[in-house]
Amino acid sequence: MTRLEHLRDRRVSAALVGLALLGLVSRLVQLGERVFYYDEAWFGYWVLRFMENGAWEYRPILHGPLFARVNSLVFPVLGANDATARLFVAVVGALLPLSAWLFREHLRDGEVVALGVALAFNPVLFYYSRFMRKDLPLAAFMLVTLGLLVRASDTRRPRYLYGAAVTLGIAFATKESVLLWLVTWAGASALVFDRYLLRARDQDGDAFEFLRGRADRAAAGVREWWPHAVLASAVFLAVVVYFYAPRAGPGQQIGLWRALGGEFGTLPAVVGEATLGSLQKAIDYWVSGSIQEHPYLPYFTDTAETVLAGALGVALLAVVGFLFDRYAGDAPRGLVAFNFYSGVAALVGYPLANNLPVPWSTVHAIVPLCIPAAVGAYAVYQWGRSRLPAREPALLRDRTPMHAVRATVAAGLLVFLVASAGATIAQTSYQQPHESPRGDPGNDVIYYAQAPGELRQVVNDIERATATGGDDVDVLYVGDRLAMNESRVDYPPGTGAWHARIPLPWYTEALGADVDSVPRVDGVGNETPPVVITQPALRDNVAERLGDAYTSKTYPLDDIGDRVVVVFTRTGD
Repeated sequence: MTRLEHLRDRRVSAALVGLALLGLVSRLVQLGERVFYYDEAWFGYWVLRFMENGAWEYRPILHGPLFARVNSLVFPVLGANDATARLFVAVVGALLPLSAWLFREHLRDGEVVALGVALAFNPVLFYYSRFMRKDLPLAAFMLVTLGLLVRASDTRRPRYLYGAAVTLGIAFATKESVLLWLVTWAGASALVFDRYLLRARDQDGDAFEFLRGRADRAAAGVREWWPHAVLASAVFLAVVVYFYAPRAGPGQQIGLWRALGGEFGTLPAVVGEATLGSLQKAIDYWVSGSIQEHPYLPYFTDTAETVLAGALGVALLAVVGFLFDRYAGDAPRGLVAFNFYSGVAALVGYPLANNLPVPWSTVHAIVPLCIPAAVGAYAVYQWGRSRLPAREPALLRDRTPMHAVRATVAAGLLVFLVASAGATIAQTSYQQPHESPRGDPGNDVIYYAQAPGELRQVVNDIERATATGGDDVDVLYVGDRLAMNESRVDYPPGTGAWHARIPLPWYTEALGADVDSVPRVDGVGNETPPVVITQPALRDNVAERLGDAYTSKTYPLDDIGDRVVVVFTRTGD
């Protein structure tokens, strides 16, 4: 490597590090401001219960065990709250731009930096990196896995293969959509290979010779790499088993630490449950069930609206980058086409696979599309910059106005896309993070079941009630829709009443509140707790029962509006 190349590499790597640091700071700002969304509260609650009772087994509806493993380490150190629950995802999202460095042999310096910018500050990726869901971590670890495999091919160094085994194993611990990633990768690989085959036919006139050469190279690669492939597979298996192996609680017979702690005879059962058992559960629930039995077009329309609202720049530039690289570049790059095909397949395929029309599924398309989008952004930049008239000979100065116009158009387009992305980030992540498309102003980046911001007042009331410590019960639920045996939700699954309370169970559990419930108003005793939560139909009866010592307010639990509670707070607490 020449000194100039080394200097350029240092500048590019420094730019990526700067983007990661800026991304980290911006993600940590007001990280706990937004009230937990339904699924965040659902996942967070069961992490806390796992920490308390030590029991865990894979349940497909809760997806993979990533948060159970990671946040059970975070909470004892930093406490359990909205910010710490989202911290891991925020750090992963902030560090994602660094993955662009893995593709430096296949992208120009400007394209590497543009990729870092897209990964750091795309509005959809930004919003869902401040969100306790596993979609952003899945996309991030799959992109890193791809990058490590590319580096293994570029450098012929086995360490990258082992790194890919680890990141792929972590990706499997996020959610079942990892299987869709592998399917899209297989399809994209077939299309890229077909392109190479056509080029071989057009250039050499003998596609079969090309195939024979590729087969020989593959056979040589197998001979060289098979020991590392076997060891890497073992590493991958170990990571999957660590995450997915059941943890034994009261009354449970098998668990990872119990098996490793002396009951070695149970280890095969633990490994089997972590691998084939988990895979079978995932297929039974997500593939063989009826979850995907829905009309396709409304789901695709919802996906398109999210892309238009939060990833229009990436989508447009990805098309530009793919077409430019394919038809105007020196030679089409497989990496660019591969990720374009993967992204398009995700845009088309996820509406079919989803069980609900959800905006976060676009993450799985946006991340791979960032690579051709980076190529497109740099192509637009070069198109404008190369036509700047600063150093043109005097003979060409009569063409200066047209060149200036092209430079202005290119700069204007890029500035517009960056500014619009920044405005969307400001709106969705800071100014109106609770305002779904049903709000005014709303945004399609935000899911419609997001809890409203005023619910934070209820959380504050619960926290004050818990802090006083003078009552046997801090929070009392009243009504048949909200009442249940509280010990029923020590272990999953939750009850209908528990789901009707979400996201409040996360907050009562995180704050250590004592919770009880009664199905009827006459069950409210003389010793009433500081916070009483009931159904709207029972508001007057509960108010009469509690008397003037309480004030009440009605709160929707999500933006849909079909889950509404009335919260009574004792004055003076």
